[in-house]
Amino acid sequence: MNSLNELHKMITREIIEQRNKEIARFKEQKDEATAIAKHGEAKVLAASAAAGLDMAKIDALRQERIAEGEKRYKAIEAKLVQESQNPAMVEGPYVQRVSLPEGAQALRPAWVSASSSADDKDKLVASAEIKAQNLLTGGGCKDYWNSASGGGWGCLGSGVGEIQTWVDFGFWFYPTQNRFYSVQPHFLFRGFYIVYADDGFWDCKNARTVLSVWTNCWQYNWKGWNHVDVLNVGGDNINVNNRFDIDRYPYSAYLLGANDWVWIQCTIGLYARAQGGGSNVKNDFATGNANYLCVPECYVW
Repeated sequence: MNSLNELHKMITREIIEQRNKEIARFKEQKDEATAIAKHGEAKVLAASAAAGLDMAKIDALRQERIAEGEKRYKAIEAKLVQESQNPAMVEGPYVQRVSLPEGAQALRPAWVSASSSADDKDKLVASAEIKAQNLLTGGGCKDYWNSASGGGWGCLGSGVGEIQTWVDFGFWFYPTQNRFYSVQPHFLFRGFYIVYADDGFWDCKNARTVLSVWTNCWQYNWKGWNHVDVLNVGGDNINVNNRFDIDRYPYSAYLLGANDWVWIQCTIGLYARAQGGGSNVKNDFATGNANYLCVPECYVW
């Protein structure tokens, strides 16, 4: 048991360190793109003013459109939040929808943690927090959300709110034979998403959400990621807002050795991007009694 405890500490520490590196790269690339966009925006706006365009009038019209967009978004959000107060509207807590072979094991999560590229300095993005924790009694469904808002003109890549978050669930498995094992996690989403952008004259708005799931195994080394986008919605003139109550069971197979512990990592990713003032994206798996997400079980045979 002590060796498993040490292995647990090692692998979870490695996961958090890797997430921190990915977040640092994400922010660095975002900062570089923002600097380039601001430089280009300043040149175009200066040239437009020099050409005789009434920039004050154009800006006033744009601000009106931004205010209208924010008002519509808030109304949509309020409606979905109200719906989320009723847990009876979704199946729950979860329903097994896969036919498993005889002898399959249903593993319960042993650990969960969330990582986010949200930054206090960036007012255009936000997310929930989940500190790393061991799950001693199984289950592990969590409330989690993230959001992105656009700002300003939006053209040439300016005014972008962009965020990537991950919720990692970990399972331990003890194989008794040297062979390929089938791994099929149960990814569960209960919540809603909003993707709103109203592109128009003298602005460049767009919005996108991507919800993804990943599976990997570690035994001596990482075996390889299986990745599926379960939702990918975006556009420049878009108003898509729906509940997202789904169960997904992506299948993987890994060659594992006998009598050595295996870590199975199941990750839920939430990406949101909004460009231009009045554009908004929200992935909400937290509000009310009806919204949450998790990987309640992982089936292995």
